[in-house]
Amino acid sequence: MGLPKRKTDIKVFGVSQNTDNAVIGRRKELLEEITKSDTFLPDSIMHDDMDLGMLEFVKENFKIMSDGEELPIIPKILTIQRWSEFKNNWNFSDEDGNIKLPFIAVVRKPDVQLGTNPSIQRTIPDRRDFFYASVPTWDGNQMGADVYKIPQPVPVDIGFDVTIVCTKFRDINTFNKKVLQKFSSRQAYTKIKGHYIPIILDRIENDNTAMDTMDGRRFYVQNYSFTMLGFLIDEEEFEVSPAISRAILMTEVDSRKLKSSNKSNLITLNSSYSSGSVIATYTATSQYKVDKTIEIVFNDVINTITGDSINQTVRLFIDTNQTSGTTQYTINENYSNITGNNTFSGVTINSIGKSKYSYSYELT
Repeated sequence: MGLPKRKTDIKVFGVSQNTDNAVIGRRKELLEEITKSDTFLPDSIMHDDMDLGMLEFVKENFKIMSDGEELPIIPKILTIQRWSEFKNNWNFSDEDGNIKLPFIAVVRKPDVQLGTNPSIQRTIPDRRDFFYASVPTWDGNQMGADVYKIPQPVPVDIGFDVTIVCTKFRDINTFNKKVLQKFSSRQAYTKIKGHYIPIILDRIENDNTAMDTMDGRRFYVQNYSFTMLGFLIDEEEFEVSPAISRAILMTEVDSRKLKSSNKSNLITLNSSYSSGSVIATYTATSQYKVDKTIEIVFNDVINTITGDSINQTVRLFIDTNQTSGTTQYTINENYSNITGNNTFSGVTINSIGKSKYSYSYELT
């Protein structure tokens, strides 16, 4: 018996030719909803945001009518402590101070646990930052990009109790039907800043006894426990760093050939010293008449018999159309203390203006 042929063209999302484009389009739509703020990064999702998301979920999905009027929902999240005080005092009254029933309340449990949502459970140690997006930048001169990185979100499980308090058993039935229809597939979703957050129905229980009455009226309290499989995103942990930058450089080149002269002109440097306080005379002699005034700078180290050597910075000029230049310096040192040996160092020859000569030097 031969083996059955394998089918390799299975369509996970259906057989429509436009299915792939539709899926990609939906992903882009979800990404735009997440990043629809002023930046390319997602908004933070903190505990308060998930509390508000649960309250909006209840307002949107658990509306029921009783005697032609919609059951009011307390427009804020209550803590367990606040709900305990509320149950003891039933401080939900009308303008005349009379207890007003029915109503629906959302109570948040304070013990937020590390999340069990399998899609975002911890898998990476140390919560490293991961690449999120590369955003082009342009400042008028340079084109580059910024790299956006975010850490893995922190999964959290947040418990909520949705409680209905009413005087009619049919209101209990209507509310129960709404909840069971919504959670017939075990979980439902609420949308928080573009993210779809799952909510699971844990249990349903009564929170009163057969003897509970208010102003002689029998009332019912039924409690629905939910767990929101959320996650925390903190924008303080986001990282934006520059990536590659490109600069547009424009260079203008002159293609004309310039005549150049490599004619060299040798400068001879000489020094002499006279008695008394040392008078140092420095002379520079050019091989040819210079076409531009040149400046010659160097350091003269004069050796002495005792004490430190004398360091004298020398600057002299040879004027245009001249072949020599001289300068003198008076050095506060006894002539008899110098040895007559000296050394020139750091010689530079600069032309004041463009010259046809290239200069070199020698010492005598």
